[in-house]
Amino acid sequence: MSKPESRLWAQLREGTKEMDVLWTRLESWSSPGVPDLHGIKDGCAFWVELKVHRLKTLKNIQLRPHQISWQIRYSGHSGNVWNLVGHPSDHTVNIFWGGRSLELAGQTENQGPLTPDWSSGTPYDWKGAIDFILAHSSSSTRPMAQDSPSLFNGE
Repeated sequence: MSKPESRLWAQLREGTKEMDVLWTRLESWSSPGVPDLHGIKDGCAFWVELKVHRLKTLKNIQLRPHQISWQIRYSGHSGNVWNLVGHPSDHTVNIFWGGRSLELAGQTENQGPLTPDWSSGTPYDWKGAIDFILAHSSSSTRPMAQDSPSLFNGE
């Protein structure tokens, strides 16, 4: 994990300390594509990829091919995976569902700025972030992949 992502991780860990989330941080070399964090709260398990976006607009997010593949495959099996993106230039943290990873990486027809599934300005609402993830933990309540209708049929 790069230094800016390590800072984002420290903020998330500190901000959720009182929420009884059990976090496990994984090293990227251990298995290519697997997200940085595994969390569980109240019996709901989820994965989180940490990213920090340095440009002024959120037009795409730097996901590596292994990360895109893992997130699409995992989401396609009703897995709970999210991208937590710090955006220092506009002082926000944003959450994007992993099933949107092709769109996030700029590999779809979407030409405009990305619309987060959830967002918070400073001070960051970490409780709101975890509540959002938990509320959208079943496949019936998750956002839909906007430009990739075939993500879930194994293609």
